[in-house]
Amino acid sequence: MKMLPVTLAAACLALATPVAADDLSHLPLLSDIAPEAVAISPHVPQMGEHWAEPTNLPLGPVYCVIDGRVVCVEYMFPASQFAAGTDWTGIATGMQTPPITWIDMEYKPDGVGPFQEPLYQLHLYFAESEVLAAH
Repeated sequence: MKMLPVTLAAACLALATPVAADDLSHLPLLSDIAPEAVAISPHVPQMGEHWAEPTNLPLGPVYCVIDGRVVCVEYMFPASQFAAGTDWTGIATGMQTPPITWIDMEYKPDGVGPFQEPLYQLHLYFAESEVLAAH
């Protein structure tokens, strides 16, 4: 039983040690949460590569990935469906999300990639903007 205090002390030290400002190791690995996902875009500055399971498109989730880690989840909402009054409820994240650091919603009048219809993109970020700025 002498190991318990050492183990407890090590656990407390680990909790008290701050994560490095540029460390993404606390974020989930894409390979763990969406092993069937395929790359749908190259690296985008401050977001990384975009990955998704094709059957989930265009809504998503689309995973923004840097160094194998999911830094944000993205959803795409066609503007025509917004105009028609569509409700989106119970949208799946595809993962147990880390704490959200901020949310962006952008209008893309020309769409993105193969989705050429005007749409809105919603991004839920799990990493600080200062960390993502380095990528």
